[in-house]
Amino acid sequence: MHLYMTPLCSALLISLAAIPAHAENFLTDAQIESLVKGKTVSAKHLKKGFSFKVYFDDGSETAYRTDGDEIVETRYRIEGGRHCIHWKNKDRCARIRDNGDGSYTRVNQKGRDVVLWTGFVDGKEL
Repeated sequence: MHLYMTPLCSALLISLAAIPAHAENFLTDAQIESLVKGKTVSAKHLKKGFSFKVYFDDGSETAYRTDGDEIVETRYRIEGGRHCIHWKNKDRCARIRDNGDGSYTRVNQKGRDVVLWTGFVDGKEL
């Protein structure tokens, strides 16, 4: 019996080593709401490199986003573990990952990190 246990234990250890050390920490709907509703979020677009701010109204699903020198009004919603914002005629939906350092990443449906949320301020401060 002992001779069979060693290969079995080795196989188990090898398979466990292939599992990531920690699972990604995606937020629930309630956690996303608590994080953004009634707050201005400072953000950076990871692919395009520009920074911007978005205010997510607490009493409705209205969002106000900086776009250069302009402030654009749009809509947002939170459902199914995703945060969606309507931008440039399209719903941009993403899961929100807690990075563990006070920042959060919007991860799109293809699994790509798209936007990094770096700061949160109560109220509308665009």
